[in-house]
Amino acid sequence: MKNITLETICKKITDLQHDIDQIKKILLEEPELREDFILRIRDIDLERSIIVDDFKERYGLK
Repeated sequence: MKNITLETICKKITDLQHDIDQIKKILLEEPELREDFILRIRDIDLERSIIVDDFKERYGLK
């Protein structure tokens, strides 16, 4: 992860935004999936996330 480039981060963010848009679209088109989605999203292990304390400073986002 130390060698990750800003271009790679931007691509991952863009891909994630696309995925989120697709999920929102599906949930709006099929409301019965909404409850199941909410239950499943609660099961995500937040501890697996990587926290970068100095992210803003590291990437000049002040």
